[in-house]
Amino acid sequence: MVSKILLSNQSTPQLVNTIQQLSTSLQAIQPTDNQQVRLITYALVATAITGIMVYHYIKEQESN
Repeated sequence: MVSKILLSNQSTPQLVNTIQQLSTSLQAIQPTDNQQVRLITYALVATAITGIMVYHYIKEQESN
């Protein structure tokens, strides 16, 4: 489903650029002391990004 969202979205290069910028920005708060904390942090960030992608996909489908 994620690949369909990426392929159907005309703003894919912009989305990829935004994700890369987000990744760079998040390095400052990257947890380094505990593996569990790191896993939870990455899971939360991935969930947020996925939610944003699904939201944009739904909005795109509604406008068509």
